[in-house]
Amino acid sequence: MKFSFLFSFTLITLLISAQDFIYHVEPPNWWINMSSNELQLMIHGDKVGEYELNIEHEQIKILRENRLSNPNYVILYLEILKSEKDFDFKITFSKEGKIYENYTYHLYKRDETNIRSTFNSSDVIYLITPDRFANGDSNNDINKDLLEKKLIRNKPNARHGGDILGIINHLDYIAEMGFTAIWSTPMLENNMKKLSYHGYAITDLYKIDPRMGNNEMYKQLSLEANKLGIKLIKDVVLNHIGIHHWWMEDIPSKDWINNKGQFFPTSHRREVLHDPYGASIDYFNFNSGWFVEEMPDLNQKNPDLAKYLIQNSIWWIEFAELSGFRVDTYSYSDRKFLYQWNKAIQNEYPGFNIVGEEWTISKSIIGLWQKPNKKEDEEMKSSLIKQNHPSELPSLMDFPLQNAISQAFKPKKDPWNEPLTNIYKSLAEDYLYPNPSNMVIFLDNHDMRRVFLQLEHDYNHWKMAIAYLLTTRGIPQIYYGTEILMSDTLNPGDHGTLRADFPGGWEDDKVSAFTGFLKTEQIAAQDYIKNLLNWRKTCKAIHSGALKHFAPSNNTQSYITLRYNKKTTVMLVINKGVKKLKITPFDYMRESNYIKDNYSAANIVTGDELDIRKEISIEPKSLLLVELNH
Repeated sequence: MKFSFLFSFTLITLLISAQDFIYHVEPPNWWINMSSNELQLMIHGDKVGEYELNIEHEQIKILRENRLSNPNYVILYLEILKSEKDFDFKITFSKEGKIYENYTYHLYKRDETNIRSTFNSSDVIYLITPDRFANGDSNNDINKDLLEKKLIRNKPNARHGGDILGIINHLDYIAEMGFTAIWSTPMLENNMKKLSYHGYAITDLYKIDPRMGNNEMYKQLSLEANKLGIKLIKDVVLNHIGIHHWWMEDIPSKDWINNKGQFFPTSHRREVLHDPYGASIDYFNFNSGWFVEEMPDLNQKNPDLAKYLIQNSIWWIEFAELSGFRVDTYSYSDRKFLYQWNKAIQNEYPGFNIVGEEWTISKSIIGLWQKPNKKEDEEMKSSLIKQNHPSELPSLMDFPLQNAISQAFKPKKDPWNEPLTNIYKSLAEDYLYPNPSNMVIFLDNHDMRRVFLQLEHDYNHWKMAIAYLLTTRGIPQIYYGTEILMSDTLNPGDHGTLRADFPGGWEDDKVSAFTGFLKTEQIAAQDYIKNLLNWRKTCKAIHSGALKHFAPSNNTQSYITLRYNKKTTVMLVINKGVKKLKITPFDYMRESNYIKDNYSAANIVTGDELDIRKEISIEPKSLLLVELNH
């Protein structure tokens, strides 16, 4: 009995120590029958690198083990053989013949009945800063285990309490408005002492921030949105992490973080990546520098880290059934890694759309990043730029067009300058883009002054800008609050201010955009966008039709564009002038070459019918948007 008791006590002690000895195994699970049968497991624990690892399972083969310079890590590369059903396997940790732990890892079966959709030019994306949209669960506002413990709504740069449930609770609003995709700024754990609300200093790449909800709730958001015809786009950060990521407490290897883990600011000279005369030191200063001291810059040249980041992205697509990625600070990551990352995702999910952020108004630089579209190249012979370092990125944020639209629709100050030529010239340079129709176009976002402020709070110019955004080529993105004329007037350009709370998202809000309890002009703006969005949903000429535009007139301050296919012609007329503009729509719409016997078009804004053969007058500072079915 004494021996038995001692044996049991020893066994229990051994098991307890074994449970404490593994800190992280990532990814936390995987799936069978993926396109790639290789799986990397990062194992982090107390001197795990000193143990012998073994897996005895007929469906699993250990390809290689990478023992890092830090003995608390070991990287396993496995081959997963084809299987008809999901299964577990055990990783045995032993030393000198003694087994210290059997770690159970699960492989799930993929839902092969799920046909994954992705965002495209038929969609309009609603960009949300989740901490500022709606608070669905006040119980998760404060988390004692995280560093930023206060919620102060009247401070622009503090946490305000918005969360995943808040978005889920208002999916009906988003759907009824006519949006068909949601891009939310990052919702992964941001355990930072301050400014944690924005989400870009991630401290756990596999965990939703508990103040936002949890992983299962994020998946629920994706599924519930999908039921309403809304796609979910995840904001991905490949370039950096937050300073309090658990890696920073126990660095896997000396080259895991750029500049040997020491802060060194990036030069932001993105031109050096494409400069035929660029010096290597300039490339290093851009690529290896950090954004800020609180965001360590990841070294994707490390093959183990590169594989980790690739698998992390694939894991989230598979787990949450995502419909797309938006990639933050795209060009700052290693160029070869970006190519591998894109190829791996396309290999697993062919056609999966990804939009990258490359903040420049140089169309040639942006064009060098975008993946060519063979069909569009054949039809438009677009993009004259030779890509010496292709990245296979399908889409980019169209900052040049955003800048052109902002300049074009500002109230005119200089009588000798015609602002509308800005958008005309920008589109005329679309030959620099390999796939213009897959660019994400926008008026503003979470990092720039709100468009209503950019346009000096001129409602008529705002309406013209919205109409242009929703009818030109590309995939429109609208920042939450644009539909109710939100502005960062109190502190222009301040991030906390322009990311203000959406009215009605908190129980004690006296004003609500969800119920229509707004000022008269805000209600009109909301109805205006809602009408255009819901019309756009079914207008295939806008989704994939040809585009033709007419050079702006300096005399009339007008600009006319057409979108058309064999069945429909859409015409947008912008009149920025101070006088009425008289035109005969047929004179322009016949450029589509598809108009036959029908000349009765619908005014999309007013709902009226008009004969395109008759001369009409367009009021000053207004627009005409008509649709003709052939």
